[in-house]
Amino acid sequence: MWAAVDPLPLIEDEVSYVLQSRIFATGHWTAPAPPIPEFFQQAHVLTEPAVASKYAPGHALLMTAGTLLGAPVLVPLLLTALTGALLFALARRVTNEWIAVLAWLAWLSDPINLRFRAAYYSEVTSDAMWFLAWWALLEWRRSHERKWMLALAAAIGWGAITRPLTMLAFAVPVGAIVVRDVARQHRWPDLAAGVGLGCAILCIIPLWSAETTGNWRLTPQSLYTREYLPFDKLGFGVDTTRPTQPLLPVERMTYYGFYGEHAKHTVARLPRTALDRLEAIGAEEWSGPRLVLAPFVAIGVLGMGAEVGFALVCSIALFLAYLAYGHWSEWTLYYFEATPVLDVLAALGIWKCLSLVRRASISTRTTSVAAALAVLSVFELHDARWKRQRMAAWDVGFQHIVDALPMHGAVIFVHYEPRLEPHANIVANSPHLASDPVWIVNDLGARDADLMKVAGNRVPLAFYEDAMKIEVDRKVLATMLAK
Repeated sequence: MWAAVDPLPLIEDEVSYVLQSRIFATGHWTAPAPPIPEFFQQAHVLTEPAVASKYAPGHALLMTAGTLLGAPVLVPLLLTALTGALLFALARRVTNEWIAVLAWLAWLSDPINLRFRAAYYSEVTSDAMWFLAWWALLEWRRSHERKWMLALAAAIGWGAITRPLTMLAFAVPVGAIVVRDVARQHRWPDLAAGVGLGCAILCIIPLWSAETTGNWRLTPQSLYTREYLPFDKLGFGVDTTRPTQPLLPVERMTYYGFYGEHAKHTVARLPRTALDRLEAIGAEEWSGPRLVLAPFVAIGVLGMGAEVGFALVCSIALFLAYLAYGHWSEWTLYYFEATPVLDVLAALGIWKCLSLVRRASISTRTTSVAAALAVLSVFELHDARWKRQRMAAWDVGFQHIVDALPMHGAVIFVHYEPRLEPHANIVANSPHLASDPVWIVNDLGARDADLMKVAGNRVPLAFYEDAMKIEVDRKVLATMLAK
């Protein structure tokens, strides 16, 4: 699916997470602010008072292990392996091994799963935390051992410092079950231990804020929102407050793209918004050959047990939580954690139908369906891999141009064109900027020569996105020589 051994981050969110993992790998929360920060303005990245991702640190902290080994991709791969294993184990535990096999195969061909899993998105971490928490909850209810309460708290806590709203939606139904059981069994010390551990993990947030913004109450995301996207927050309607920082081309396109979605995200339109999002999920989840699975999901809902029903409640809570946030309905990534439940329900529905057919043994019938799902998985994997390659073509092409530069030190001033995709920001910050041979920065016209004064012996180059070429920036060179 990744279509590369060491894949590049493609979307600006991915770039931000990978950058933060590189910063953590140096043993610091942030990297020093670059000279003249406007040149290094990058989507979802702070450049003042220091360089850091705006996003909560949980995902990047985990990716640091892979970054230290020179391969950030290792962590998403391992988290995917963990999620797939737990999906099978949980489905087998609450249903049977045949349903577990069918659910796992349906998950392998899930388009939403494939679209976003071969990437550096934080949902890969929060999804794994959901599955760990479900397993820990079942174990705690079975054995009443405090270690499983601690495991549950740790999973929810780490998810909360990764995707706060996602884990809040998850924690509400989980908390209701836990509090009910604790009250019935008077296991208040277990609850206190879990709450204590969860709070300890949540303390990473004020520490992260203090180390990044200098104020433990001001998170990097809040600071970035104030500076570049004042309206990008929970609620209805749009905040017309102007950004406190000037917007360069890519950030300007992102600003206006998001602005329109928030402007039409109103209470009056909420039913239409919910329907649009459900339609987008359905269109992607059950497109092409997978359309045949849709009726089995409905059958699975009718025949599900309490445990699967609870997982569905968690997924519905996630959908309801994000109704408070304006976003493109096609951006189904926000519901990534909910899609495995749909695959389990489809498997359960298939099993219910197979149980009614008496022409062959249940194992023979299920094996035949599993084989069909395996073929479907291969088809979906091939299609998703091709889409990833196509999406990566521009970034890979640019990287090849940079790698082929004959000089050992350069500043590349990026000249964007209006047609450039809003998420294709190629300006690059770094935790090792002073020693990096190449700086990739925004073109600021007459101010470019000012950056060259602090760029050492680096050569000024210009990258023209429309022609996809890099050449010596003669204007900057002439200005430097004239001075």
